[in-house]
Amino acid sequence: MAIQNSNPASIIETHGSKVSRRHACAMMLGVGSWLPGVLAAADTGAPVRLAISESIMGDVNLNDAKSAMQIWVNRMTSDLSIAIGRDSKLVYTSREILDGVRKGELDAVAINIIEYRQIADLLDSSQIVCVAGAAGLEQYVILAKKSGPIQHLADLKGRRLCTLNVPKMCVAPAWLSTLLEAGHLGAAEQFFGSVITDTKASRVVLPVFFGQADACLTSKRSFDTMCELNPQVARDLTTIAGSPAMIVSFYIFRKNYRSVNRQKVISALSGLRSSPAGRQLDTLFQFGEITIRDAGCLTNDRSLSGLPGGGGVDSEGTLAAGQF
Repeated sequence: MAIQNSNPASIIETHGSKVSRRHACAMMLGVGSWLPGVLAAADTGAPVRLAISESIMGDVNLNDAKSAMQIWVNRMTSDLSIAIGRDSKLVYTSREILDGVRKGELDAVAINIIEYRQIADLLDSSQIVCVAGAAGLEQYVILAKKSGPIQHLADLKGRRLCTLNVPKMCVAPAWLSTLLEAGHLGAAEQFFGSVITDTKASRVVLPVFFGQADACLTSKRSFDTMCELNPQVARDLTTIAGSPAMIVSFYIFRKNYRSVNRQKVISALSGLRSSPAGRQLDTLFQFGEITIRDAGCLTNDRSLSGLPGGGGVDSEGTLAAGQF
């Protein structure tokens, strides 16, 4: 199967996808701009060792983020009496994140679900910091022409598939593999005639609309945005498979990390929009409310057999009963 990338240098997306990426990235940058050195261990006073995975980074302007965060840091200092520190490094590669947690060199990490599954036994899943409500969930869809010959996943054998390649799509390959496995269709490399990837949703969806590709795999958020801009797209395309709604990136502490400042930080994040500085961040990133959840919020993600420790889905793309 030919694997191509029609525009590897492109980092532009539809507005909907851009906001989606900013949801996760803003939260992580918001935490990362001040947590290193802020969180002091109760007994030792050591600063927290925080790392943000580059796998969740999007197109947020770092200078804008730092300026807005400095205002919020000043507010948090006065309101919560948290000592502010600085760290020379914040963003790490996925390998550095995994190695750092395994070696006990990191206290808190901002990661995607795939990274989480590889070190879950070392992380404290009792408190997962993520974007609240629908804004914090990601869903994938496989689209084809309503009037065309592609009505089911099996109809795509030997056909051309376009896929969206952005940070929020990190679970999409695992979901697709699980769908193919459930339908006894084999591996993607042998099933599809070709797969083309792109970082812009319009260049993934519109080829299907114009008959240049047989189907596409994209985020539901991106597709909904395109339908708002062009209702004809909504009328002509249909969903032949849809994923469960999933949390794909979040912030989490390592196991056994205890600090008198931990709950202060969590409270500050949860009440971010209650202060003028926090609302400024909200205006910049449009990330909405941040909430604290437990491991139960990751059930859908962890049920995908394509992820480490996953279960499975049925052939229509929904979760198989009783699998976790």
